[in-house]
Amino acid sequence: MPGIQSHNRSAKRSFAALLSCCLLAAVAPAHAATPKAITVAGGFIGDGGLATSASLNLPASVAADANGSTYISDASNCRIRRVTRQKVITTIAGTGICGYSGDGGPASSAKVNFPGGFAIDPSGNLLFADMANNRIRKITPAGNITTIIGNGMFGYSGDGGPAKKASLANPRDIFLDPSGNLYIADGSNFVIRRVDTAGIIHTIAGNHTQGFSGDGGPATSAQIGFPNGVVADAQGNFYISDSNNLRIRKVDSVGTITTYAGNGMFGNGGNGGPATAASIGQPQGLLLAKGKLFFGTSSNIWAVGLTTRIIHIFAGNGNGNSGFSGDGQPALATTLDLVRGITITKGGALLFVDANNGRVRKIASNQVVTTIAGGYIGDGGSALAASVNLGCLCGNLAFDQAGNLYIGDASNERVRKVTPSGTITTVAGTGLTGYSGDGGPATAATLSFPEGVAVDNSGNIYIADSGNFAIRKVDTTGTISTFVSNVGVQSLTVDAAGNLYAAVPFSGDVILKITPAGSVTTVAGVLFNFGYNGDGIPATQADLSGPTGVAVDTAGNIYIADWLNHRVRKVDTAGIISTVAGNGISGFSGDGGLATAAELASPIDVAVDAKGNLYIADAFNFRVRIVDPTGIIQTFAGSGNLGFNGNSLPATRTNMLPISVAVSPQGAPYLSDEDSNRVRKIRQ
Repeated sequence: MPGIQSHNRSAKRSFAALLSCCLLAAVAPAHAATPKAITVAGGFIGDGGLATSASLNLPASVAADANGSTYISDASNCRIRRVTRQKVITTIAGTGICGYSGDGGPASSAKVNFPGGFAIDPSGNLLFADMANNRIRKITPAGNITTIIGNGMFGYSGDGGPAKKASLANPRDIFLDPSGNLYIADGSNFVIRRVDTAGIIHTIAGNHTQGFSGDGGPATSAQIGFPNGVVADAQGNFYISDSNNLRIRKVDSVGTITTYAGNGMFGNGGNGGPATAASIGQPQGLLLAKGKLFFGTSSNIWAVGLTTRIIHIFAGNGNGNSGFSGDGQPALATTLDLVRGITITKGGALLFVDANNGRVRKIASNQVVTTIAGGYIGDGGSALAASVNLGCLCGNLAFDQAGNLYIGDASNERVRKVTPSGTITTVAGTGLTGYSGDGGPATAATLSFPEGVAVDNSGNIYIADSGNFAIRKVDTTGTISTFVSNVGVQSLTVDAAGNLYAAVPFSGDVILKITPAGSVTTVAGVLFNFGYNGDGIPATQADLSGPTGVAVDTAGNIYIADWLNHRVRKVDTAGIISTVAGNGISGFSGDGGLATAAELASPIDVAVDAKGNLYIADAFNFRVRIVDPTGIIQTFAGSGNLGFNGNSLPATRTNMLPISVAVSPQGAPYLSDEDSNRVRKIRQ
């Protein structure tokens, strides 16, 4: 069977998180329009109740104070949350609207913008990296907020001067040493900076160019790939999570940089051996404790003995597969999904952010893992009071003929249904990662990162069970089966005859057609040929580049989101391929003109309505574009910015990261906003 793709669910999510922090104001907002963007599913917060009944959205870091409170940077919700010793969660900073405001007043009334790493000073002040605001800010024990480092301008300046006047670029993490020096992982500047006790800022590692070089020499002459974390010891050494170089680097007390862990290779190998020989993937948050250096990756927590330099997996199943396997298991038997921040409590328990699972979790002295915050689902009630954890770059919305909306809730390991009256339920998946249940109820089956979803005219549901390299089918009785196996599908659609079309990106780079009887043929792309070789040729001879979305119109024409070619392609009923949107250059241009002359930036999904309008999830332009039947393109929704800025705003003033588009039977466009974990409807 064609099309097994190289699939890494955490890589997809962390790439989106990186965009959230680094490209927030890349494009200026568009003009207002009459249509409004309204939320129809997701967005639950849960303040005032038990922390395990709350929702977190790609949390970034965690800290614990001496009084037993836990602090969480709820990054994509643009909030800082606190969990008391009584396990009650509240927001202590941020209004939920991403932005910058409030210095000098109550933190709860201030705007923050993708908060990252934490530090707590001896006076009990909470310091945090306000990443997309390019600042380090402080919350006092009385709850007031101020900026202490950074002028708010994205850039690299200020060394040797007052830290408050310096320019930072998406600071990811901070660490306060016992002497009062503050270390900053200045992410998009590719450096580590230190603010001394006199308030003067200096670069202490990295030469402000991205790359890998310099081991054995001065740290300030070295290249760093992307610093995601920093921690220092009492002897003046500090450690860097050099994520894009797949290494932990160490800078000693005289300023010499070396590789401390990681061999620079992707993978999950080397457990029990020398740290520098291990394949660790992309390291995230760091912790020095118990004679070890701990760090998180996509599926594990690793620990390196400070004296032995031997590396061990401390938590995670060790097989390199990410997901969610539930609580109450030993740490080494628990499946994790992107471990970001790590800290230790006064009592010695390890707390960590299981980011893609939307949880903060604890490893107690008995090595058992439990959730202390996050994980709320909300089935059986209003979709607006539910939590979704989309977690994918995929076409994950579909409608049936009755107007029910289906959502591939990928990181929640579920497929959800929202009725026309707004009630949400799970129709497939238990919430645990796995591959089981064929022949039984779909709600008792396990899935692995269910991305795309489609529904045929008879009411059968098809699921791109991408982590299992399968297409699963849920029939009208609710029974699940494997419809096609050994295929790495991301997006699905069906035509009026019940044929299923599957987008197989990356290592497949084809569009498959699957008949109701299960016969599989390729209708576009050349298997394993990644690229672009032109239009006006048979679609089965055309090269595609990561096709991530597919749609079929009423006439039988196939539309393809040719993601990395920055084009939307069309296969007509004669099987000939053409470009209908995008000129192949990644960018934003062309509104009001021919779609084929416009620039798109990684179009990830497509939909067609009954009038022939083509909707494009122009993902990294942070917009939905529309191409009318005459071929003219316009921005339909999206401001060009990330960071949730409210509901019921004019569609073109609404911030979003659209990963999916769909059209209801009534002709209303819907989109999945991966950045805010909401499904939205564009109301005319």
